[in-house]
Amino acid sequence: MTPSFQYRVLGRARCAWPGLAAGTIMAGAAAWSGAAPWVWAALLPCLGICLLQLALRPIYGIRISPSALEIYEGFGEEALPLSDIAHLRIIGGDVRVVMTSGSERALPRRALPNAIALIREMTERGIPIRQV
Repeated sequence: MTPSFQYRVLGRARCAWPGLAAGTIMAGAAAWSGAAPWVWAALLPCLGICLLQLALRPIYGIRISPSALEIYEGFGEEALPLSDIAHLRIIGGDVRVVMTSGSERALPRRALPNAIALIREMTERGIPIRQV
Protein backbone atom coordinates (compact mmCIF):
# COMPACT_ATOMS: atom_id res chain seq x y z
CA MET A 1 0.00 0.00 0.00
CA THR A 2 1.31 3.43 -0.87
CA PRO A 3 1.08 6.07 1.88
CA SER A 4 -1.09 8.24 -0.35
CA PHE A 5 -2.72 7.75 -3.72
CA GLN A 6 -3.46 10.72 -5.95
CA TYR A 7 -5.24 11.11 -9.26
CA ARG A 8 -5.69 14.61 -10.67
CA VAL A 9 -6.90 15.94 -14.00
CA LEU A 10 -6.59 19.56 -15.05
CA GLY A 11 -9.58 21.14 -16.72
CA ARG A 12 -8.91 21.82 -20.36
CA ALA A 13 -8.90 25.20 -22.03
CA ARG A 14 -9.13 23.98 -25.62
CA CYS A 15 -10.10 27.28 -27.21
CA ALA A 16 -7.84 29.48 -25.10
CA TRP A 17 -4.57 28.90 -26.96
CA PRO A 18 -5.98 29.44 -30.47
CA GLY A 19 -8.01 32.39 -29.17
CA LEU A 20 -4.94 33.93 -27.59
CA ALA A 21 -2.92 33.45 -30.78
CA ALA A 22 -5.66 34.94 -32.97
CA GLY A 23 -6.21 37.82 -30.55
CA THR A 24 -2.50 38.61 -30.46
CA ILE A 25 -2.33 38.64 -34.25
CA MET A 26 -5.40 40.88 -34.41
CA ALA A 27 -3.94 43.20 -31.75
CA GLY A 28 -0.75 43.47 -33.79
CA ALA A 29 -2.72 44.25 -36.93
CA ALA A 30 -4.84 46.81 -35.05
CA ALA A 31 -1.72 48.50 -33.66
CA TRP A 32 -0.07 48.51 -37.12
CA SER A 33 -3.05 50.07 -38.85
CA GLY A 34 -3.99 52.52 -36.08
CA ALA A 35 -7.39 51.02 -35.31
CA ALA A 36 -10.27 52.94 -33.77
CA PRO A 37 -10.85 52.80 -29.98
CA TRP A 38 -13.97 50.63 -30.38
CA VAL A 39 -11.80 47.90 -31.99
CA TRP A 40 -9.53 47.93 -28.93
CA ALA A 41 -12.58 47.92 -26.65
CA ALA A 42 -13.74 44.67 -28.27
CA LEU A 43 -10.31 43.08 -28.62
CA LEU A 44 -8.74 43.58 -25.19
CA PRO A 45 -11.52 41.86 -23.15
CA CYS A 46 -11.27 38.85 -25.47
CA LEU A 47 -7.53 38.62 -24.85
CA GLY A 48 -8.13 38.97 -21.11
CA ILE A 49 -10.66 36.14 -21.10
CA CYS A 50 -8.25 33.87 -22.98
CA LEU A 51 -5.52 34.62 -20.43
CA LEU A 52 -7.90 33.92 -17.54
CA GLN A 53 -8.89 30.59 -19.05
CA LEU A 54 -5.24 29.60 -19.21
CA ALA A 55 -4.42 30.84 -15.71
CA LEU A 56 -7.51 29.59 -13.83
CA ARG A 57 -7.79 25.94 -14.73
CA PRO A 58 -9.96 23.79 -12.47
CA ILE A 59 -8.57 20.60 -10.95
CA TYR A 60 -10.59 17.40 -10.74
CA GLY A 61 -9.44 14.30 -8.88
CA ILE A 62 -9.05 12.46 -5.62
CA ARG A 63 -6.30 11.97 -3.08
CA ILE A 64 -6.42 9.12 -0.59
CA SER A 65 -4.17 9.66 2.40
CA PRO A 66 -3.89 7.38 5.45
CA SER A 67 -6.57 9.43 7.20
CA ALA A 68 -8.85 11.05 4.58
CA LEU A 69 -10.32 10.94 1.10
CA GLU A 70 -9.91 14.34 -0.51
CA ILE A 71 -12.15 15.17 -3.46
CA TYR A 72 -11.11 17.92 -5.88
CA GLU A 73 -14.07 19.09 -7.90
CA GLY A 74 -13.23 22.08 -10.05
CA PHE A 75 -12.26 24.91 -7.74
CA GLY A 76 -13.69 23.23 -4.62
CA GLU A 77 -12.09 20.70 -2.31
CA GLU A 78 -13.71 18.40 0.25
CA ALA A 79 -12.08 16.02 2.73
CA LEU A 80 -13.90 12.96 4.05
CA PRO A 81 -12.26 11.15 6.99
CA LEU A 82 -11.69 7.47 6.17
CA SER A 83 -13.05 6.51 9.58
CA ASP A 84 -16.45 7.98 8.57
CA ILE A 85 -16.67 6.00 5.29
CA ALA A 86 -18.75 2.81 5.52
CA HIS A 87 -18.16 1.56 1.97
CA LEU A 88 -17.89 2.52 -1.68
CA ARG A 89 -20.76 1.72 -4.04
CA ILE A 90 -19.78 1.28 -7.69
CA ILE A 91 -22.55 0.79 -10.25
CA GLY A 92 -21.40 1.09 -13.84
CA GLY A 93 -19.43 4.32 -13.99
CA ASP A 94 -21.18 5.84 -10.97
CA VAL A 95 -19.16 5.81 -7.74
CA ARG A 96 -20.71 6.83 -4.43
CA VAL A 97 -19.10 7.11 -1.03
CA VAL A 98 -21.50 5.83 1.63
CA MET A 99 -20.81 7.32 5.05
CA THR A 100 -21.37 5.57 8.38
CA SER A 101 -24.22 8.05 9.01
CA GLY A 102 -26.02 6.69 5.94
CA SER A 103 -25.51 9.75 3.76
CA GLU A 104 -24.00 9.35 0.31
CA ARG A 105 -21.58 11.49 -1.66
CA ALA A 106 -21.27 10.96 -5.41
CA LEU A 107 -17.76 11.25 -6.80
CA PRO A 108 -17.53 13.27 -10.01
CA ARG A 109 -16.69 11.10 -13.02
CA ARG A 110 -13.94 13.47 -14.13
CA ALA A 111 -12.24 12.94 -10.75
CA LEU A 112 -11.92 9.15 -10.93
CA PRO A 113 -9.05 6.90 -11.93
CA ASN A 114 -9.84 3.56 -13.52
CA ALA A 115 -12.03 1.32 -11.40
CA ILE A 116 -9.34 -1.28 -10.64
CA ALA A 117 -6.93 1.30 -9.20
CA LEU A 118 -9.72 2.83 -7.10
CA ILE A 119 -10.86 -0.55 -5.78
CA ARG A 120 -7.27 -1.58 -4.96
CA GLU A 121 -6.47 1.61 -3.06
CA MET A 122 -9.73 1.65 -1.09
CA THR A 123 -9.60 -2.03 -0.10
CA GLU A 124 -5.97 -1.65 1.01
CA ARG A 125 -7.22 0.99 3.42
CA GLY A 126 -9.95 -1.27 4.78
CA ILE A 127 -12.92 0.26 2.96
CA PRO A 128 -15.18 -2.38 1.39
CA ILE A 129 -16.55 -2.09 -2.12
CA ARG A 130 -20.18 -2.96 -2.86
CA GLN A 131 -22.21 -3.60 -6.04
CA VAL A 132 -19.45 -3.64 -8.63
